Amino acid sequence: MTKKRKKLNLKSMSTIHGKKDDKIRVVDFKVTPLNPKKGESVTVNMAIKNVTSKTLKSIPWQMGVDRKILHSGTGYNLPPGESFKVCITWKAARGEHFIYGDADPNNILKEPKIKQFNNLPQGIDVLVK
Repeated sequence: MTKKRKKLNLKSMSTIHGKKDDKIRVVDFKVTPLNPKKGESVTVNMAIKNVTSKTLKSIPWQMGVDRKILHSGTGYNLPPGESFKVCITWKAARGEHFIYGDADPNNILKEPKIKQFNNLPQGIDVLVK
């Protein structure tokens, strides 16, 4: 007799600290085109949301390709529930690349580090021919 495995529901999983400790969240991350040709401009968009009930004075962010940071900056005075968008472009180089965006990379907002996944780098693999 075979036991039925319980299906894992990722939507119901929570971090140790839970959403109550989150301050920001990456709510959108897009790379276009997904299959660029060498030399073509690739656009990377990211949106970061304030999920607290207070205005956040500064929210650092960065975007990069592979292990190289292409651009970084800071969003200022973000009201509760609001988000801001950042956009960069990259000239596609031949090969496999990982394009990513990261909110608060050095945790200056002091979110609990243990199993916090709300602002970990968002990214996608891109193959350029």
